[in-house]
Amino acid sequence: MTVVTEPAGPGAAQAARTALAFEQTVPRGLVHRHALSEVFLTDSARVDDEHFVAAAQLPPSHAYYTDHTTPQPVDPLLLLECCRQAETHAVHTHFGAPPDTKFVLREWSMTLSDAAADLPAHGPVPVTVEAATHDAQWVAGTLRALAYRMRVSASGRPVGEVTMRVKYVTDTVYAKLRGRAAGTTPTSESYRLAQAEGLVEPGLVGRGRAENVVLLDPVRSGDAVAARLRVAGGHPSLFDHPQDHVPGMVLMEAGRQAALLSAGTFTGAGAERWTVSGLRASFGAYAELDEPLTVRAHWPQRPEAAGGWDVRVDFEQAGRTVADAALTLERAGADGER
Repeated sequence: MTVVTEPAGPGAAQAARTALAFEQTVPRGLVHRHALSEVFLTDSARVDDEHFVAAAQLPPSHAYYTDHTTPQPVDPLLLLECCRQAETHAVHTHFGAPPDTKFVLREWSMTLSDAAADLPAHGPVPVTVEAATHDAQWVAGTLRALAYRMRVSASGRPVGEVTMRVKYVTDTVYAKLRGRAAGTTPTSESYRLAQAEGLVEPGLVGRGRAENVVLLDPVRSGDAVAARLRVAGGHPSLFDHPQDHVPGMVLMEAGRQAALLSAGTFTGAGAERWTVSGLRASFGAYAELDEPLTVRAHWPQRPEAAGGWDVRVDFEQAGRTVADAALTLERAGADGER
């Protein structure tokens, strides 16, 4: 186990944050991306053994992340992706994870402040992340698990907080975790031609382009709307590189779309009237590519005290829940203001 130093203090964190660069992106392999267009992280610096800072730039236009009919200027999942890239880069660069380390996401959450609604809708947006780590698990000098709390700022203003817990395993351990016989696990490359029959109308889930819709054949039952996941293995953002399972970010997109679809179904207010102000999710098993997966969003009977609607989403496959999530939706006014 490493020797943990005393925290460097807010002054050191501020100095490291001020020195962050936005001139170019980090090497794509260090954030587990193949396409340069999917790399948003531009820099990262270690403050001490438990803290680091990172910088990213949000693109002014993106075929996936800026394709929305909702009134939010910045996609919350894009901010979450920036934090995922910050975590991944830090583990490789600051905590010494070997290149072949497998990352196993256990849980994460995001809470956005009101300031997130005031971000510029056009032009590149600079983002900084201040991360504090805890609950580190080291085995023979190698990091095996870590938890994160990240404070996210955009255009110089605090806009939210992200937490996550991640395990780090070797290829051998990962193969055991997958629990499937050798040669029986397909990759997303087998699903490059995604099913289009039964596709949900893009506007119902806050999308303008059909290729960004991931739900099929929606059905209303009681307080819930259920749909099948569309495995879009050829999607350049959702499946930037071959995967042997459905990634957590894809499940989050499916959960968001299901939550928006349920909002329109049960309130009559379409997706263009809702924003996502928070989410949380836990992952209990791998979502397989070759088995039908049902995404079910339960519309709550009443909003929370803060005015948001917490929509619970279950991800079910082969008779078990592989992940569960909750997304907080807030309704915009008639003039588009929150």
